[in-house]
Amino acid sequence: MRRSWTVVLLLLLPRVAWAEEIGAPRAVPEGDAPSIERAEEAPLEPASEDGELAPKEDPSAADITEVGSRWTRLLRMEATSLTLLPRRGAREDEGFVQLEPTVRMAKRGTFRLNLGAPVRLRLWGGGEDAGPVRKEDWDTLSDWGQVVRLLTVGGDAPNFLWVGALESYTLLSGHLVRRYNNRGNPDYHPAGAVATGRLGPVYAEAFASDVLGARLAGAEVSLDVQHVLFGRPRQSSRYTLALSAVHDWGRAGGASEPLTLAHLDGTAILVRSRREDRDFELHVVGGWGGR
Repeated sequence: MRRSWTVVLLLLLPRVAWAEEIGAPRAVPEGDAPSIERAEEAPLEPASEDGELAPKEDPSAADITEVGSRWTRLLRMEATSLTLLPRRGAREDEGFVQLEPTVRMAKRGTFRLNLGAPVRLRLWGGGEDAGPVRKEDWDTLSDWGQVVRLLTVGGDAPNFLWVGALESYTLLSGHLVRRYNNRGNPDYHPAGAVATGRLGPVYAEAFASDVLGARLAGAEVSLDVQHVLFGRPRQSSRYTLALSAVHDWGRAGGASEPLTLAHLDGTAILVRSRREDRDFELHVVGGWGGR
């Protein structure tokens, strides 16, 4: 098999974009639009003190207009030139103009929706059979997941639904899934999903790497032992038992076979010190897992 490496050269043209606030008494200034984008596209943080999943907080998000209505909306279109340069002369170069429409809606604390995907229109190259749109970006059902850039329902954890790209995702304790990225392949653009919930001393988290295709999925359930034995503690998740399982359908390419892993572990936080300048915790962890 011959492999060819490509170099992606981005040439930023003068921006062809606009943003506006709809449904509020006054428009959001154009300079505030990036702060909305950062808030909408914030990746997931690791589990918090309570084992809860939460998005990164962006201080600039507080500047979003909230007058008369808690709903904010954003419409935008961007245009960028894109050139793919082959290495070692394997193929001819390809040129595209990338149009990127974006539609965003948000209700502070409860709902966020960000729709949009890059559409690469061919300018040159690609051979005689090449179409006007780069086919590798849309040739599978999973690629249509990229239209949903971000969907969140329920505000912050523990009861939370998140849909979008999984970048450096870790499933709770991280014994089975740690720093996983579902878009490592530049021609594969799935939308992943993460759901969390708490009921008394039980906290659960489940994920799927591709909501439109069977690739990788798993879940972990954590039991707060101190809560069960002595009632609700002042510091939750200090002594926990957790059971996790992950299934890989083996459809990511190559010769991989379907695989299911399970893991049972216990965690005790012996020392926990929280100060303004530093945090310190001492954990004892034990567990067992297998196929």
